[in-house]
Amino acid sequence: MPIDNDPHDARDAAAVMVTELARDFHDTDVEVSWNPPREPWSWTAHVTLAAEIKPLSPDAEG
Repeated sequence: MPIDNDPHDARDAAAVMVTELARDFHDTDVEVSWNPPREPWSWTAHVTLAAEIKPLSPDAEG
């Protein structure tokens, strides 16, 4: 990314890269959430496993 891009665009691109790497190398989905910046040039994110939606078993009542 060019250095003069909007910081939000850079965060979005980084989140996409992390999400794709997790899927490609670990066969899992993750969510990236960004903390508010402490300094204008510094961003910190948390990467967590995405909640899995499991299909209901045929025996489940509902």
